Amino acid sequence: MEGGAGGRILVLNVDRDDDLGSKASVSTPLIGREPCLDAAVRLALADPEEADANGIFAAVRVADDLRSRGYDAEVAVLSGSRGSTIDADRRIRAQAERVISEVRPSGVVFVSDGVDDEAVLPIIQQLAPILSVQRVVIRHSGSIEESYEVLARYLRMALSDVRYSRYVLGIPGLLLLLLGALALYHLEVYAGYAIAIVLGIAMVYKGFGLDEALARARRSPLFNLSAFTFAASAILVAVGAIEASHVVQSANIYGRPPGVSAAQYLIGAAAATLLPYLLVAFLLYPLVMTAYYALRRSYKALRSFSAFATAALLYYPLMELALFIENPYRPVSLVLLALFLSLATLTALTYFIYKMLRSRGGRDAGGRD
Repeated sequence: MEGGAGGRILVLNVDRDDDLGSKASVSTPLIGREPCLDAAVRLALADPEEADANGIFAAVRVADDLRSRGYDAEVAVLSGSRGSTIDADRRIRAQAERVISEVRPSGVVFVSDGVDDEAVLPIIQQLAPILSVQRVVIRHSGSIEESYEVLARYLRMALSDVRYSRYVLGIPGLLLLLLGALALYHLEVYAGYAIAIVLGIAMVYKGFGLDEALARARRSPLFNLSAFTFAASAILVAVGAIEASHVVQSANIYGRPPGVSAAQYLIGAAAATLLPYLLVAFLLYPLVMTAYYALRRSYKALRSFSAFATAALLYYPLMELALFIENPYRPVSLVLLALFLSLATLTALTYFIYKMLRSRGGRDAGGRD
């Protein structure tokens, strides 16, 4: 292709982080050999170690070489900004549109001094065909710059992305807090156990995919409601367990019925004390779900109410069992006990049959579709 046949070629160099503006006070875009050479000299004088100056010199040399071989070539330099990469790329696109509308090239030879500047290639590609990409390798070695870029990218990701910072910063930070607290109370001997527990919890949390399961659950509108009810239930069970332990500690085992062992008597007393708390804890979730689905006019309200009714009906038989363990000689109304057991069984069967029919109906509907 001699004598400029095939159209004008634009030799383009991009300074993405705007070292030209910040170090040499040069405004871009620059078009033409002399403005580009002047900018490269000013940047080299301002910072002799700046690689962007070498990139501009290389772009001028490529343009000179193309002209010597008969091509119609022009050289230009663009710059971005030291702010965010989005601001830099928007500025580069605006400058590229201006240069390409003025030069009207048939293709672009992109001269780069690093992988960061080459990130703007898709922007240039949208405006004019890329004929070639020329990489300027400075004597310090391009592989070192690429390695530094990759390392810096992963470091930023580890510090700013919560998916990674919880492991890079969160777990070491928690270990440091534990070690500091143990040292404060002169319990350094337990440091190994604390580290093992924290690392074990982290491995189980990540290894079994609990983080992904929690993320999926949090997208559900029921997550906050369920979390609240489960937390309240756990508190009730804990309070009941504490109360049961107090009953066991203060129980008068010498006043127990004849023929009843101390262990049996204490187990019965503890169960009778804990059972009301367990009942409220187990009733709380189906009760809340019944109200939630009823307000939404969903059929699931019936399912939740069945679970609530089953647990409520089982309270009397279970309490009678606990009291029987504590004192086998106390009178029990077998008719009332049988009634509650029958109603609880009937309600549970209704729940499971209803659930099975709903599941089968859903599959049949899916098959018809």
